[in-house]
Amino acid sequence: MEILFVLGMLIQFAVLAIRIVRLFRRQPEESDTQRVNKIRGRVSQSYRSDPNNRKLQQDLIAMLRGDIATAKRLLRYERQRNPGNSDNWYLEKVIGDLERDRR
Repeated sequence: MEILFVLGMLIQFAVLAIRIVRLFRRQPEESDTQRVNKIRGRVSQSYRSDPNNRKLQQDLIAMLRGDIATAKRLLRYERQRNPGNSDNWYLEKVIGDLERDRR
């Protein structure tokens, strides 16, 4: 009986140690700039070079609490729905729609 108790305690200790090691091995959280950089895909050069677009990208990602996949999806949707507009227009449209919907 005591052997089973000791064995159980050792297993619990090992599991706890593994969790602690994994916790400390975690990569540091991404900065807003790194998250914005992930948004870059098949977009125009102004997304990368225009400071206004960078600011709008950071604002959008902040509004979405870092959910880059949602930001991409919303921008792609607006590009399909309203083709031919500037990159800045799409960012402002998505941000404006989010602000409106959150009221």
